[in-house]
Amino acid sequence: MIIRTNRAYLLLGSNMGQRERNLSTAISLLVTELAPYLFSEVFESSVRESEPWGFESQGKFLNQAIAFDTSVSPEDLLKVCKYVEHKMGRPLEEPLYDEAGNRIYRDRVIDIDILIFGDIRMETPELSIPHPRLEERDFAMIPLKELRDRGI
Repeated sequence: MIIRTNRAYLLLGSNMGQRERNLSTAISLLVTELAPYLFSEVFESSVRESEPWGFESQGKFLNQAIAFDTSVSPEDLLKVCKYVEHKMGRPLEEPLYDEAGNRIYRDRVIDIDILIFGDIRMETPELSIPHPRLEERDFAMIPLKELRDRGI
């Protein structure tokens, strides 16, 4: 049997509570949920601090990129990411938008974004791959570049 895998790159961010612990807890929960579908170790970038993007807050973010090979679909990976966010205390809610149609961002215990998923390109109401604002966000590009520079 041939199993198709893709290299998934995720960005984790936290600006509430014990931020470093939140990142490591999220990685552990992702590994637990995805264990039967992981076909590599989970590679981690260094952790970087960044200013909130798209909103004002007193809490700076810690961000970290991770990468792994998986056989799940992008849609199923998104479900796992949302499950982990919810399990860690992030409310299950639809994104909020202002009158001009701009997304309203908030502080969060954990945020998990799918940046890249193999060579897949997709655009649905729930998921865009690659992440649509990836290149304008240094807090995502720098850790992603770190992984790529290491050949991951």
